[in-house]
Amino acid sequence: MVNMGNVWDRTTEFLSANGRALSPIVLAALLAPNSVNALVGGAGPETSAVMVQLVTLACVLIALWGQLAVVALALDPAGVRPRATAAATGRFGRAVAAMLVLLVIFALLAAPVIGTMAANGVDLSALRTGGLTRANLTGGVALFVSLYSIALVVAVLFVTVRLALLYPVIVAEGGVVAAIRRAWALSRGMVWKMIGVWLLFVIVYLVAAAAITSAVGVALGLLTDMQNPFSAGRIVIAILSGAVTTAFTLIVAAFSAKLYLAALAAREGASAA
Repeated sequence: MVNMGNVWDRTTEFLSANGRALSPIVLAALLAPNSVNALVGGAGPETSAVMVQLVTLACVLIALWGQLAVVALALDPAGVRPRATAAATGRFGRAVAAMLVLLVIFALLAAPVIGTMAANGVDLSALRTGGLTRANLTGGVALFVSLYSIALVVAVLFVTVRLALLYPVIVAEGGVVAAIRRAWALSRGMVWKMIGVWLLFVIVYLVAAAAITSAVGVALGLLTDMQNPFSAGRIVIAILSGAVTTAFTLIVAAFSAKLYLAALAAREGASAA
């Protein structure tokens, strides 16, 4: 049986004991891309959409490598950074492939509701700006879209929790589809505990992010020109938002690595018994 309290203790011990090894990874591969992503994400319509998408993709990939490096360092008993970064580089392609597999699966699951909306005249390109709310859907179609969308969101959240150990499995054991199956199997029996922990992480993250965008944003708005997407105030907000996202990502990556080790030990103990 995995004790989440023990896993959290090991996570905090790892973070406090490996600050020097983690710092270059966190600054270069987490804080920098998260801050840039936050900055370009609020750049506004005057910035090329293609450019924003390319920068966002680059930031996501860099941050993914950073997560793998943190996981590898947390899995390494000696805490050797060069070995962890080499492991992250070696497993990076498989992690990207696993992400693509999951994205394809989610896209196929979303196909019925997307097809229904397209067949009923919804401008899918306008969904990000409220296109669905302006669509003239009949009662039956609107009910189907709403219920299916709710079920899909619940399914995605459930799968996300079940696959929370995916990156540690990829780093420690390799594989793509096999890693997905292995992560799913390892999380069996502790799903509700994982939901509780991840829900707590998300709540803390959302509260911190809201504080940055509201309180700090208002204060900076009184001192700087916040209309300019690349003003000093916007840059400060982006860095602070990136710092919050980085802290969240760092804790989740380290926790998932320690949870993987605990789940593995529990399985091996059960098999030996």
